[in-house]
Amino acid sequence: MRIYNNYIISLVLAFGAVNSILAAGGQEQLDVYFTVNIIAYLVISLLYVYFNPRARRVINTVGVVLFGGFLVIVAFKVMEVLGR
Repeated sequence: MRIYNNYIISLVLAFGAVNSILAAGGQEQLDVYFTVNIIAYLVISLLYVYFNPRARRVINTVGVVLFGGFLVIVAFKVMEVLGR
């Protein structure tokens, strides 16, 4: 199996496990799902450092976009806390 296939399989298994655990725990907030999935994506992407430069650049770009989404969620939560 190529490393790309292992990467995709790892992402699918991690996302499936994370979402199943959150659903079984009764979590109903979408931002929690998004945040935990982003963290899982970033951790798994850091483990697969042996991609060629082009694939690495694409994965880093996706990571930066997802991290930007994470920062938006954090900003909304901070505004919610400060607004109380």
